[in-house]
Amino acid sequence: MIVNMRKSITLLIFYITLNYCLCIKYHNYTLYRGIPVTDHHLYFFHNLSIMFDVKFWRPPGLMYRPIEFTIKPEDKGLFLKMADENGIYLTTIIPDVQRAFDMQTVKTYIRRKMETFDWRNYFRLDDIYSWMRDLNRAYPRETQLASLGQTHENRDIMAIRIVLKGSSLRSTVIVEGGIHAREWISPAFVTYFIHEILRARHSTDSEMKKIAMTYEWFFVPVLNPDGYEYTHVTDRMWRKNRRGQFGVDLNRNFAHNFGTVGATFHKNSEVYCGQSAFSEPETLAMAKLVQVNSKNLEYYLSFHSYGQYMIIPYADTKKHIENFHEVKKMGLQAADRIFGKYQTYYTVGTSYDTVGYMTSGVSGCWVKRMFRVP
Repeated sequence: MIVNMRKSITLLIFYITLNYCLCIKYHNYTLYRGIPVTDHHLYFFHNLSIMFDVKFWRPPGLMYRPIEFTIKPEDKGLFLKMADENGIYLTTIIPDVQRAFDMQTVKTYIRRKMETFDWRNYFRLDDIYSWMRDLNRAYPRETQLASLGQTHENRDIMAIRIVLKGSSLRSTVIVEGGIHAREWISPAFVTYFIHEILRARHSTDSEMKKIAMTYEWFFVPVLNPDGYEYTHVTDRMWRKNRRGQFGVDLNRNFAHNFGTVGATFHKNSEVYCGQSAFSEPETLAMAKLVQVNSKNLEYYLSFHSYGQYMIIPYADTKKHIENFHEVKKMGLQAADRIFGKYQTYYTVGTSYDTVGYMTSGVSGCWVKRMFRVP
């Protein structure tokens, strides 16, 4: 028995070590910011990924818009030389990205002890799902939990429906999170949103209570479960789903002007849109949820990171069409409230207005155009 125990301990240590070794680290990767002030600068940034293995946190867009990206340690010398030769001024935002990642704490949720789930830490996928199941047990008459389908790696895509007791049910709201794997703050915020809606009926905040009890709510905290889990165990910077070796950018896979702008059919690209619209089980599952609940759908909210932006459809055009100005007015009011409370400034507009580039196949754009969601 002692021998078997020793073998078990040895295997456990080997397994932990193997998992650690498989995890990609970003030691000495530097996060830079550059601001193009000439067409030549913009051309340099647009072609940066041809010369280096660069990961954009804010991709190149318009002139004078900040571009933020990481460069591999072994490429920094040559890159800095080329940037200097091209007259580009750079700012270092994070000298060592891995050190910043290491400060992000991941906590374990203890089943049936809901106080162990919080918003000062991040949680793995199974913990998020366990918390959602416990919510369903705690609020059996006000919540419904369902799997929308399964991913390539056979993980459930979980959704929770909330209708508070006594709600007036004017219309429906669908909230999407975690479509991009590495954007951890997105699922974290969506779970916080769920928490706030469920506790609103007993809240002293009358405004929040009114909002919570006006709608039928659907939340999908992690639309990209495979990718999200992959960022925890293998590569913190992974963005796409886990189709094959390269994955698909799910927020380029919806059937709104699919594959026309801001996306590519090159599989190794961060914005690879897939072979066809809704080729991925995750986007297809979301599309079905929207379609089934489209009759009374008034709001569709998709949470991303990073940056302080409120982005209004449509992402594939520079034009302000349909009820853009009405929605922008609402966005500006929200931005003013946020600034008044936190001194955080949000920019409101289309994708082109805010981040400086256009893109297609985006979830919110498809929802708005397909179902005329206001």
